[in-house]
Amino acid sequence: MEDLTFFSLGRVTLLGLLSAAVLLPLFSFEFQWLGESAIRPINNSLNWMEGQVNSDSSTLENRSFNWVSILQLVYIIGLIYSISKLVIGLFKTWNLISKSQKLKTGDHVIVIHERFIPASFFNYILLPEYPEGNQEFNQILLHESVHIRKGHTWDVLFLQVIKSIFWFNPVIYALEKQLREIHEFQADQEVTNSYSPIAYSRLLLKQLSKDCGLQFMNNFNQFQTKKRIMMMNKSKSNAIQKNRFLLSIPLLALMIGLFSCDMAINQADLTGTWTGTDFQFEQSEGPDLSAMIEGGRALHEGGKLTLNEDGTMSITSGQGEMNGSGTYRFYTNGNILITTMDGGEETSYEVISLSEEELVTKHDVAMDTPMGKVAGTITLTYKR
Repeated sequence: MEDLTFFSLGRVTLLGLLSAAVLLPLFSFEFQWLGESAIRPINNSLNWMEGQVNSDSSTLENRSFNWVSILQLVYIIGLIYSISKLVIGLFKTWNLISKSQKLKTGDHVIVIHERFIPASFFNYILLPEYPEGNQEFNQILLHESVHIRKGHTWDVLFLQVIKSIFWFNPVIYALEKQLREIHEFQADQEVTNSYSPIAYSRLLLKQLSKDCGLQFMNNFNQFQTKKRIMMMNKSKSNAIQKNRFLLSIPLLALMIGLFSCDMAINQADLTGTWTGTDFQFEQSEGPDLSAMIEGGRALHEGGKLTLNEDGTMSITSGQGEMNGSGTYRFYTNGNILITTMDGGEETSYEVISLSEEELVTKHDVAMDTPMGKVAGTITLTYKR
């Protein structure tokens, strides 16, 4: 997109992608059928088979909390610094404008102060001096008036607010660079329609040693002079090259998938009564204990697992007998369901898949028997 002369279309595309990146995370489209997880916690949930749990959930939770707290603190410090820098800059600019000489010309106001460099800010054109009739200053005035007419200050201010919030994201800085370049290309294009490109190029080169001013202004000399001169002398892009902007459509679709498609399972999705429909045991170690496996299948199939909204749960057999009750917690990071029975026994399940009608869990089990150690993986299927 950088080498195309469709500057207005490029501007709209960049602003559209930036707005989408900010707004899409605020919306959520559920596509749970797309995602599965693959975690292997050890579970000892069935009464007929005593297992061993090898995870300490409370320790993991505390470590995660500490790490998240540090990241949150770093983000807040960066956010406060970025917003403070922006607000102070705006205040200083308005304060300096209020103390400066002003000349009303058409739809904009020329503000003159020795501390200014040529720049635009809303409907103000900021200049260090204003020698009327000077051809170079007339070119600068025309350049800055294009920024004002096209509302470039609003673009930049919007971008600075977003950059303050997402100060850690390098993509925002890349978008800012491209958007500011497009602003300059648009203004340069209109100037060279009225003045000689050669004379205007010389003017740009004369401005190279000047300061680049504040971050939220459109400054006359703020971006690559060589690139601007090359774009001024570049032939207009072929209309068929507009098709390159269609690449933003799959990019937008990717952003929707990354930021708005909610494929994660949450605790509310699990609430309800689930009836066991299938039991599979894949043995990895030990003697053949088919009778014990069939006993587990008989307990599961037709039995009911009830997960309530308040975090309580119960397990009943197909005959309606209570097999246990307690509480449960669900961790979206890893799709881990942890239950704590009334007797204090804590167990964990890996949620393999979840839909409106079906729940599938998997867990590894290990136990010692008179015939030796038995270990394997159990997959349980439920219908809501």
